[in-house]
Amino acid sequence: MDMSKKKKFNELLGIDDDDKKIIEMIEENPDITHSDIAKEIEKSQPAVGARIIKLERKHLLTKQVGFNIKKVDIKTAIVFISTKDVDDIVEKIQGCPFINHAFKISGDYNVLCFIAAADLQTIERLVDLCFRRDPNVLSVKTNILIDSIHDFVVPIDFQIEDFDGRYCGPDCHLKTDMPKFKFEQEEAEEPEA
Repeated sequence: MDMSKKKKFNELLGIDDDDKKIIEMIEENPDITHSDIAKEIEKSQPAVGARIIKLERKHLLTKQVGFNIKKVDIKTAIVFISTKDVDDIVEKIQGCPFINHAFKISGDYNVLCFIAAADLQTIERLVDLCFRRDPNVLSVKTNILIDSIHDFVVPIDFQIEDFDGRYCGPDCHLKTDMPKFKFEQEEAEEPEA
C-alpha cells in the first residue's frame, strides 16, 4: 500500500493545521478561552471565534451533556445484537431511554448498544425484554463495562428511574396495551348516536 496517497485528516475533514490545533486544545480542556487559543495559534480572538463556529457547523466540535462513565457509578452494558432485520431493531430502540448510544456494525453482530441503569438487574431485565424475546433477534451478547480508560460521556434520560420492569418508557414498543394517541382512546370511548 502506497502511504503517500493516504489522505490526512486535514484533507478528509476540510480543515487546516490551526483548526486541528483548536480541536486538540478544546479536547484537552473544554473550558479553554478563545484568548488562550488565540495566543497559542497566533491568531486574533475574533478569528478563533469564527473558526470555532465553522468547526461546530462541520460537526467537528460538539458538546455532549451526560455522565462520564469513568467518574460516575452508573452501570453500563455493551450489548451486541445479531438480528435478521437491523432497521426493525433500530426503529424499536430509537426512543428507549436506557439506550445511550447505538450503532449499526458489521460482522456476526450487526447492532451495538450502550445501555445504562442504576443496577445490573435492570440491564438484564431490559436486554431480556427488548432483545432475547424478539423473534427477529438471532443472538445477544452482553458485556458489563468494568472501567473506562478514557473519559467517555454518555447522555442520560432520567425516565430510566421510572422503569417498572415492563416498559422502558412512554414510547416503549412493548406498550401494546396502551393506545399510541389519546384521540384513538377517546374515539373508542364515545357512545354511539
